[in-house]
Amino acid sequence: MMRKRIRAAAMMLSMKAAPSLLRSAPPCSVPKWPRLTAILILGFVAFSSAHAQRPSAPSSQRRLARAVNKTLEQGHDAFLPPHISHLLGISPDEQKVPIKQFAEMGQTIRGFEVSAEKHNDIVIFVENPSQGESTFYLISARGSARKVVQVKAGVGYDRVPTAADRAALATEKQYWLDRLVPATPLQDGKH
Repeated sequence: MMRKRIRAAAMMLSMKAAPSLLRSAPPCSVPKWPRLTAILILGFVAFSSAHAQRPSAPSSQRRLARAVNKTLEQGHDAFLPPHISHLLGISPDEQKVPIKQFAEMGQTIRGFEVSAEKHNDIVIFVENPSQGESTFYLISARGSARKVVQVKAGVGYDRVPTAADRAALATEKQYWLDRLVPATPLQDGKH
């Protein structure tokens, strides 16, 4: 009982002392205009640094959107094979899918394809005929990997993209963006 009284007394004492902690600050002696100027300068500096540090993802997304539009307008008519479209999840009933594409032939065959019907179905592929391997990346309109299909010796395997897949896709995506919609200095954030 004595302990309860001591605790209650301590609480009352701290409550009486609390108003002294809430005293108002003395009036500021700095004139109004210099304070306002300092606030505006700090706001401008903060806005400028935030603007300068914004990520380049929106620029990359805009370039990807322009690459998709260019492919739809100027790309060659082709079809995504039924087994690949099925493994990518574009055609559940294993049908060939009409696409527009740009492709480069060489020791390595590369392609950038957009579904003629569903423009959000974008496929980037790399084929290495000498090794009998092909990789197909289904990406979103924002450029992120949705699914990967690896074909080895004629047999295709689909999988959720790994970190290695995302790194390889980033390289291939940059390859196609540089060819289809080369960056200007303003798009890269360089002035």
